[in-house]
Amino acid sequence: MDAFEYVVDKILNKCCVPVAGAGISVSSTHSDGGERFHTVDWMVDKLKRKLLSKRYNRYDKNLHGSICNNDYVDELKALDPLVDENNLIKSKCFFCDVREAAKDYKLGELSELYLWEFRESNDAYQDLVKLLQIAKYKDLQPTKAHIAIAKLAREGLLSEVLTTNYDCNFEKAYEEISGGEHFDKISSLDDYRKKGAKNGVINRLRVYKVNGCSEKLGDGSDPQKCESILLTERQLQKWRNRQWASDIFRDRLRSKSLIFTGFGSNEPQVHHTVQTVLDEYTDELGDNFKPVLETPAAPIVAIFESQPSFHQQQIVKTYALHHKQDPQDGDQLIIRHPETGNNLSANDLWEDIYERVIRSVILKALRLSQLSTNASFTAIVPFASTIMHQVISSIDKAEGDDQKHFTKAPDWLNSFTSICGNDAVDGKHFSALVGCLSVLNAKETGLYDPVEENKALMSELLLLLYLLKGVLADAIDVTNGKGVALIFKTTEKGSSTNKVLYLNADPAVARGGNNVGVPSGNNYLTITLGQAGAHIRPDLRRDRAINKCKKTITPKTIVTLGWKHIFYQTPYEGNMESVADTILDAIDSPTNYYYANQPSIKRRPYLKPEKDN
Repeated sequence: MDAFEYVVDKILNKCCVPVAGAGISVSSTHSDGGERFHTVDWMVDKLKRKLLSKRYNRYDKNLHGSICNNDYVDELKALDPLVDENNLIKSKCFFCDVREAAKDYKLGELSELYLWEFRESNDAYQDLVKLLQIAKYKDLQPTKAHIAIAKLAREGLLSEVLTTNYDCNFEKAYEEISGGEHFDKISSLDDYRKKGAKNGVINRLRVYKVNGCSEKLGDGSDPQKCESILLTERQLQKWRNRQWASDIFRDRLRSKSLIFTGFGSNEPQVHHTVQTVLDEYTDELGDNFKPVLETPAAPIVAIFESQPSFHQQQIVKTYALHHKQDPQDGDQLIIRHPETGNNLSANDLWEDIYERVIRSVILKALRLSQLSTNASFTAIVPFASTIMHQVISSIDKAEGDDQKHFTKAPDWLNSFTSICGNDAVDGKHFSALVGCLSVLNAKETGLYDPVEENKALMSELLLLLYLLKGVLADAIDVTNGKGVALIFKTTEKGSSTNKVLYLNADPAVARGGNNVGVPSGNNYLTITLGQAGAHIRPDLRRDRAINKCKKTITPKTIVTLGWKHIFYQTPYEGNMESVADTILDAIDSPTNYYYANQPSIKRRPYLKPEKDN
């Protein structure tokens, strides 16, 4: 097991809490485009330039001494072309503290240096918040990493996130995929009292914003609201007046595995608190000899660059040391890019984690659905349990070919290059497959239907794809947002079979059929999956396609069946190998199966002649 697999295991066991820093939002964009004001590079550069300007305005050579011959002469000349370049000194000068803080990306130090340029602290803090455009953070858009974490929360595997960011990306991501405000934004003690224990029908995601929330700033005109944002070194070291945030962080660090993601720069309060809690392990001498990846709540650090910073190493090596391991063993708790020397973005990391986790969730769903007591279709489709065992075995076998962060899918699933509009070429086949659930259930675009709530439906879909392997084309399409379309390969002679199989699980679509968009001039089969398929009657709808340009009218017939209508013979007369052939026959001649499920005329009592008295 490595650090990546450790995180996956802890997520599956609901024992993981993401701790997100600025790096997770670095690829986020603002709704109006423009400057990337939310990045550390931009903030440091903005503060550095403003500080140099303010310092130079009060610079007095007689009082402050000569300028050093370091990096800032050209920048000072941009402020004043007549800057005195004579007698440059080699030692530190009046501007060096700004230069050094900016060079090391110490945003907290730069912020505090900026405040010291003002007489009134309220005005200073408001000016600092305005300079850094913190109020605009609320309009940033979530990244792929935020969406992946939101999906894991929607599956019920994550329930909370700790973040030092001011943006609202976690909240937006969860609202986008869940279709409502099923989150609790906690950035103050009052928020914690009101929302810390709320529950709902849909799993709620608690977002602890330990450095404040940009949404509470409004337009940034209220000095008191501006002071709710933690920026300076002094505030960050002491958590300011946020003991509640410190307590939560300490508790989660003791009881769950925290994965630190996006922490490239110094976060004083985070590192200080981590070290304080890790030092507690020195008092527990009894059971502290386990290898770090066998401990129940190890902190995992995901790094963007190829090598960790001092503070990142400090977390993992202190943990190893306090568990009586070699400090170098702490490197096992670091997640790097799989290829040495490359950078690992938060987006790539969390999409890889989601893919690995969701494969396990799908496997669990398949194993549950093998029993007819858990899934009605298992009792109807002949040999369903045995066929599903083959599906599970093929996925288990592929699992053995996983390579670092890459999650392997079986060949029959790998054959699809596009699934419900999601490009699956990059190896995210299971992620793309989950996207079919909301389409099958006719949900609005963007909503996420969790596997946890659709175990049988996911199993039905996989069963069908497995049975039809080798005859389907390489894309699974969406039809009018109301179902999934399986397109068949061309014949050996190169001509199209013109056959498409439609799938849906929404009872309204199954009964009406009006939302199923199909080509014209043929008979088409729609299989209704899920509970809808267990209760519908076979349906035949005749329609016509009018081509005004060619002045033609072409008839088309849509037949809707459930599994029980395809496998209507009792007992089933075929064997396991013929199950796929029966489905293909129903696709070729759907009307035959429709009429086979209609009562005969002799059994219709209202058509029988009345007997004479």
